[in-house]
Amino acid sequence: MNYDQLDYWIKHINAGDFVDLVSMYSEEALLFATFDKQPLNTPTLIQGYFRGFLAKEGSGVELDTSSVRNTELGESTYLSTGLYTFFYKDGDQLIRHDARFSFIFNQESPRSILHHHSSVIPG
Repeated sequence: MNYDQLDYWIKHINAGDFVDLVSMYSEEALLFATFDKQPLNTPTLIQGYFRGFLAKEGSGVELDTSSVRNTELGESTYLSTGLYTFFYKDGDQLIRHDARFSFIFNQESPRSILHHHSSVIPG
């Protein structure tokens, strides 16, 4: 199985590539976002979330590659889990938030993200 979808997601978010980033989410995707209290369960809500994050100066994600684990769930579906750090600038200060994630990807679909859960690591 090819596990490239997480790399594409990281590439798109770090390039500020809004269109390609949100097009990775299936029409039925559910996003439990790092910086939002409500489940984002429509394309409009997911687009609004990423539009807001990418509007922050210097926004991006740094992947902890040593933490990534991929688990096959079916012939074309897999779970990807691990750690990453979101960052953006607030004035002259670089803000960083360590977070954990899980994605469910369907390799057979160009809108490969079926589920994405991300939360800040406490403490």
